[in-house]
Amino acid sequence: MRAAIIDDRADDRETLFKELDTVLREKGYRVDSIDLFDSGEQFLNAFEPGKYDLLFFDIYMDGMNGIEAAAAVRKTDKAVRMVFVTTSNDFAAESYSLRADYYLLKPFVHEDIVKAMDIINLADYEMQRVVSLPDGTSCLLHDILYSEYYNHRIILYLKNNRKKKIRTSQAQMEEILCSNDSFVTCTKGIIVNLEYVQRIDDSTVFLMENYQVPVSRRRMAEIRKAHAAYLFRQVRL
Repeated sequence: MRAAIIDDRADDRETLFKELDTVLREKGYRVDSIDLFDSGEQFLNAFEPGKYDLLFFDIYMDGMNGIEAAAAVRKTDKAVRMVFVTTSNDFAAESYSLRADYYLLKPFVHEDIVKAMDIINLADYEMQRVVSLPDGTSCLLHDILYSEYYNHRIILYLKNNRKKKIRTSQAQMEEILCSNDSFVTCTKGIIVNLEYVQRIDDSTVFLMENYQVPVSRRRMAEIRKAHAAYLFRQVRL
């Protein structure tokens, strides 16, 4: 999960940072980053489409306000989730026109952040996450069962018996996929999506749609541990 908090009050930024980090981890999400910005201008200078999954905008800020900063984001990023943080609901109509996902009133407490995350339903959002591939195309992470490296190419085995071939290295594909905690390398050249693991025996990982891939003996303990951790996260969501 990649989030950013844009608020010109340092105490509010820090309070929200601590509460958000705690709630996301309690709900089983991996927190990759929560970046802090003290103005809309500073945030937009660092912003790129697809960089964040979740944004918190304080509406009342000196200079560019949160509504203006959010409007600039929406011009290029239609998918990122947005929460507006403020002391009143004066800008409710404007925030909804920007497809805001929640309106959080200050001062906020732990229970408020929990409620916001429940309403936003980030679990549903995770199912729509897209990964950018080295050939310039993209693919839903949720569609990938496993990847296999062969002859300087990666074959992505996708749901519904589909395949996608791209020219890249195994190291680059590991960097792309294994940065997500549902993917793990089970043997040289093969990365599996733990979401679709049905069982693991002494030498094989059995996936849905009747796929089977080998697992190296030296990685067996790591694979079993990663799979158990994945299942535990799903129970907590």
